[in-house]
Amino acid sequence: MNLLDLTAAELAQLDKENTFVILPLGSVEQHGPHLPLGSKCFLTEAVAFAAAASLKNEGYSCITSPALPFMPCHTSAGFQGCFGMAARTYSDALYEIGSSLSRDGFKNLVFVNLSISPDALKAVSVAVEDLNTLREFRAIDPMPLWTFTKNERLDAALHDLGLESGNEIHADVKETSALLHLAPQMLRADLAARLPSCCVNPTWEVLKGNFSFLEMGSKEGYLGSPARANAELGKLFIDEAAFALAESIKFAAEGNTMPELPLQIRMLLKMVDLDEM
Repeated sequence: MNLLDLTAAELAQLDKENTFVILPLGSVEQHGPHLPLGSKCFLTEAVAFAAAASLKNEGYSCITSPALPFMPCHTSAGFQGCFGMAARTYSDALYEIGSSLSRDGFKNLVFVNLSISPDALKAVSVAVEDLNTLREFRAIDPMPLWTFTKNERLDAALHDLGLESGNEIHADVKETSALLHLAPQMLRADLAARLPSCCVNPTWEVLKGNFSFLEMGSKEGYLGSPARANAELGKLFIDEAAFALAESIKFAAEGNTMPELPLQIRMLLKMVDLDEM
């Protein structure tokens, strides 16, 4: 169910205590010269609605919102076409949305966040922490763990293309393939096919203090191999992300505590001050 399609009367009939509200989040930022600014919004919406459809078939109650745009995106600093809220502002907005859901009787909020930008990750994590102080309300942000964890099927598909998953970071072969699968008319395909690979070691770059794609050596805003994109890989990416989201929601529905992010990511986020981003 799409939240915006429901009437107030229909909303009142839901079992709000056991309904998961799924809120996709997305940046409005450059995705190289070949993908639209709203690529992250389109991807998180696709993942959210696919997961909700799967969960409905298993008897779970979910309502999904369109993506909330203008997520902070410091990693794209230095390039044109980056329009984001300050990290604190975005975090506060997420808290206010969650609070309004709580006042209306909902108990469960799931953010769908595919960003790797430290300011975005911190903004959502602070909102989750604050929302979980509300009485009988729970918020989770499960997708960053999926993003930073190896996926065997995706890794195998990339290996077949001669690519390493650790080099595919932003506006890369995965995101380009996903847009090719979802809405091929949005991809500037002729341009994407001519783009040379731009590969870096992100762990080493962060250790050197390079946090933006420009600092890491990207000249056109992408890191990866968009020219190798294909729709089959894009479908796999969406399917795997949607499966991970659905499994996370089922895990949370059983009362489990969500696993933590990898240690190096948690250490990095401790260095991020929302009021300085």
